[in-house]
Amino acid sequence: MAPAALRVAGRRLSQHSRAGAPVLLRQALETRASPGHTPGCVTFVLNDHSMAFTGDALLIRGCGRTDFQQGCAKTLYHSVHEKIFTLPGDCLIYPAHDYHGLTVSTVEEERTLNPRLTLSCEEFVKVMDNLNLPKPQQIDIAVPANMRCGIQTLPS
Repeated sequence: MAPAALRVAGRRLSQHSRAGAPVLLRQALETRASPGHTPGCVTFVLNDHSMAFTGDALLIRGCGRTDFQQGCAKTLYHSVHEKIFTLPGDCLIYPAHDYHGLTVSTVEEERTLNPRLTLSCEEFVKVMDNLNLPKPQQIDIAVPANMRCGIQTLPS
């Protein structure tokens, strides 16, 4: 008996999908540049605009920090407002991570409830410039690796 087709959010995935097997989405992904947290941030959007994978640009009730990795608060604000908040309100938002165990939101929830991104651009930049977050522990290793796309130079 063939394995049943796996369904995620109502979408059929490859009937052969299981741990260790490739997953085949029956949807196309649109790539939208969403810089600001870093210059290379992108958001992946399903072609029917039902889901967006926002990386660190838009988090649930937050956003990625902009104080390192060539981040820019003004750029991030415009990226989110022009590339993500223009999606339909019921579009599901999946961030790269969440520090509170949340996994999904919607465009409408973030448009109306995100405490940083409901501010004006000027207010947002002021907040981001004054977060005074501690330096991440591995930043001196992670940023250079990110700048090289993760390629590490091995010692000789």
